[in-house]
Amino acid sequence: MAGVAFRDLLRCLQPRPQDRLRSERARRTRGVKPRQKAKQPWLAAGISRSTWYRRRKKAREQAAASLAAITRKAALDRLDWQMTQLRGELETAARYMDEGAAILAELAAMTMPSFIG
Repeated sequence: MAGVAFRDLLRCLQPRPQDRLRSERARRTRGVKPRQKAKQPWLAAGISRSTWYRRRKKAREQAAASLAAITRKAALDRLDWQMTQLRGELETAARYMDEGAAILAELAAMTMPSFIG
């Protein structure tokens, strides 16, 4: 007897094809559209799913590294340009400082009384 009850229980738990079809029809009458089939590009490429995602990850990492290198080079180029600008400004400031010192020395010589002895 116990075997029959267990078999009946299993039969109740397993969905029958009619139940699935009835459920499908009910969903359609409520307006639920069928799900679109999932895109599986790895099948089109002829590789496994894990290989597909592993290759995508590697490609993303390479793109990120490339972008980082380009960004780093741009930053270094900008810093080089700024250093060139600063060197030019320092040279100009040094020239003005030398001219100012010469003018001050000239003024000092004009205002100092010369004692002829």
